[in-house]
Amino acid sequence: MQVPGKPMLGWLDPYRLAPRNRRIQTTLFILVVLLEVVSGRLVAQTPERPNVLWITCEDTGPQLGCYNDPYAKTPNLDAFAQSALKFTRCWSNAPVCAPARTTLISGLYPTSFGAQHMRSSVRLPEGAQTLPEILSKAGYYCSNNSKEDYNFPKPSRMWNDSSNKAHWKNRQSGQPFFSVFNSTLTHEGQIRKRPYSPKHDPKLAPVPPYQPDDEQVRLDWAQYYDRITEMDAWVGKQLQDLKDAGLEESTIVFFFGDHGCGLPRGKRWLYQSGLHVPMIVHVPKAFAGRFEAIYQPGASSDRLVAFVDLLPTVLDLCQIPLPQGLHGRSFFAPDDSRNHHLFGFRDRMDERIDSSRAIRSDRYLYIRNFMPDRPQGSYLNYMFQTPTTRVWKEKFDQGLLNSVQRVFWEPKAIEELYDLQNDPHQIANLASEPTLASLRQELADSLQSKMIELRDTGSLPEDWILNEDLADTELAIRAAWRSGQAQSDPMELLTMLQSSHVLERYWGAIALRASKAMGAEPKVADLAQGLLNDPSLVVRAAVAESLARQGPSKQVQDNSMEILTEISLQEEAPWGARMLALNALCDLGVSSELAAAIQEVFDANAKSWNSTLPERYSEYLARLVDRLVETAK
Repeated sequence: MQVPGKPMLGWLDPYRLAPRNRRIQTTLFILVVLLEVVSGRLVAQTPERPNVLWITCEDTGPQLGCYNDPYAKTPNLDAFAQSALKFTRCWSNAPVCAPARTTLISGLYPTSFGAQHMRSSVRLPEGAQTLPEILSKAGYYCSNNSKEDYNFPKPSRMWNDSSNKAHWKNRQSGQPFFSVFNSTLTHEGQIRKRPYSPKHDPKLAPVPPYQPDDEQVRLDWAQYYDRITEMDAWVGKQLQDLKDAGLEESTIVFFFGDHGCGLPRGKRWLYQSGLHVPMIVHVPKAFAGRFEAIYQPGASSDRLVAFVDLLPTVLDLCQIPLPQGLHGRSFFAPDDSRNHHLFGFRDRMDERIDSSRAIRSDRYLYIRNFMPDRPQGSYLNYMFQTPTTRVWKEKFDQGLLNSVQRVFWEPKAIEELYDLQNDPHQIANLASEPTLASLRQELADSLQSKMIELRDTGSLPEDWILNEDLADTELAIRAAWRSGQAQSDPMELLTMLQSSHVLERYWGAIALRASKAMGAEPKVADLAQGLLNDPSLVVRAAVAESLARQGPSKQVQDNSMEILTEISLQEEAPWGARMLALNALCDLGVSSELAAAIQEVFDANAKSWNSTLPERYSEYLARLVDRLVETAK
């Protein structure tokens, strides 16, 4: 490298020699220069490892100009995409923030260690390390500004700084950095304000066919796009700060949303509208050479990539060895080891208990709903604060929706299959299409195998996860899949309800809720009544809900309501069983007298009910009790 004030390789400068010797010396000069380039002495001053910047936003799907959305106004991201690689098939794995962020920062499927429920808190697996921990050990300064929202207790040395003042500028001179900047401008809570004067014309808003074409719905969509434009300006500032600091050519930049759009049937749901996110990655020339077969600035990639792949991608770009046990792979993995499927998961969303899994191939999306009796639009406090949700439900209650728009408020299908190429909004369920039967079975088998491989904890009652009782995970997975058959097969249902294993009885009870066998098969009703005394409160709660709804007599129905109330209120009931019972009571509806009694006990005892759990769990029982009082008859 040249020393300031001295000519580079001056002792070989041919223009300091006699003319007759210049040709020989010029040749020697060129050879030496080539040797020095190869040895790295003349390479520009680039850090051994790149800086890494994540620019993230909330509740944002690919509604950007660079993703060919004509309604979007995103000049900064459009310009950024022209010098970056745009991934067109990226999934967030979870359609809601906390489990999605848990996935991307750990490189693990949260379902593998029980961290998939919204705002839960469980320990990371033994030996697991978060991305900033790994990078810190490699000498990186790691900052986060400022959202975390992980479903595990944060390791004590995870970030050098995680606050609204955190910045890569605070690192030591010459130290590489990994910095995250997150915008809340597009969050669900920011797109439902009233009164509101939109900048995007609501008349032109792209209302999806599954929502009603209503003035309030259009206003929500216009406001969503307005917030995206505001977020785009914020992204422009982050990129300008990097340029002003002279760090453009030494920093790899990722832009992505944390999951899909915050409007209903987007966020929280396993469709493209909930899982598909923008992912734009800029790799400077100094670090892109190893990936030239895949990375082309300004191009698009249709590779299947997901949040679980982010950690290994960053380590690959930084040439840091990957820890054992990661579930993802680099975005830039060779073609022969790239993803052929993506996996998505949905479990408890705030106060509402549910369980669904998804798998997609290049063209098809398959969803398995393990609690199909729970409608997609089951009341959830935070979602119902959005005008679109309320208008949509009112029109359903008034009988004003078409068959596509009604689906959100009706029980789910056990299986869903969609052709993503021809059905971008996933409204034509092809699961019963005979010509696609083998494809459906192939995807279903792959999904079940993946759940077993990961030891997916979503088939366990949440109490088991909180108690770290994960030994019977595979049995629970198989029971959850069997429950789909049991809903239409009384003999299979009887077998599950009579099982000696509590998890098979639990999933038999879940199947019973959606089954018509109670009235068609007397043995089922008799057995169900016996299970009202089951030693497991989660089995008791699931059976009691079924009998309260379709029991053979009013006495049985009333007795079942009493059992649900008892589980909700008894001091020794575990948190998860209490949640299950209160979910049931909210769906069944209670008298004003009973709602008042539950409210009174809750006000007196709720702190003790939550006392053994992290604070992240504390608000959900209260939301259910409030709902009971609000809807009391």
